[in-house]
Amino acid sequence: MSAVDAVAGGGAGATGGAGAGPNAVAPTRHRFQFARRCPGRPVAKMIWFDLSEAFCRTVLKLCYRFRITGESRVPAHGPCIFVSNHQSYLDPVINGCAVVDRQLTAMAKESLFAFKPFAWLMRSYGAISLKEDGGDLAAFRAALSELKAGRTVLIYPEGTRSPDGGVEPFLQGISLLVRRAGVPVVLLGIEGAHDVWPRGRRFPRMFGRIEVEVGETLLPESLPRDDAALRTLLRAKVMELVARRGAAMRRAGWRPRRSHKESP
Repeated sequence: MSAVDAVAGGGAGATGGAGAGPNAVAPTRHRFQFARRCPGRPVAKMIWFDLSEAFCRTVLKLCYRFRITGESRVPAHGPCIFVSNHQSYLDPVINGCAVVDRQLTAMAKESLFAFKPFAWLMRSYGAISLKEDGGDLAAFRAALSELKAGRTVLIYPEGTRSPDGGVEPFLQGISLLVRRAGVPVVLLGIEGAHDVWPRGRRFPRMFGRIEVEVGETLLPESLPRDDAALRTLLRAKVMELVARRGAAMRRAGWRPRRSHKESP
């Protein structure tokens, strides 16, 4: 049975795919059905993830008026690749809160594992260390293994945090992973995190506004065959999510500290 077949009975397809809106009716999900949420993952690790998610969501709401749009679009089970823009070090926390009861396996730069306490924390959530020079076959295989087991992978195709909050061009690795995995792709768009914790700032600001939107689920057969076209499509759709959150936040009175550059 293919990865796509694995989600056909209630995963990405059941959440509505490309046609479902942010306010679509959420699929039935049960937080304590650990085997369906994250097959093969020890229950203790999933409980640890759930407790961390609840704590982080509370802090984000208190400090940053955190809001999630489109939670109903998150596949209830089955393998998928979450693709997000990258504005700050807070992004994995933001994404983890956005995906409801799914546990993310994030691909993170190798340099982030240099500080041992932080490395332990990241590994406790299942993060995959990714070499920064590209061509990391071990990380690539680890991501494919996660997906083959029915779990999820989170990737930031820009490769690093945006210097100005805009969405940088996507690197080639995303198209390779999407092609080889053959699983649904779920898009995520973050806005406001760059203002809270921009590059060059040692610690995040204590207050601000952050929103994230879960976008459409793209099935493998609907994606362009050309790698460059695939990267362009994914980036454009993520940019739409970021722009939509930014517009909604501005209507609510938010003003970014910096203007995003115009992306081609």
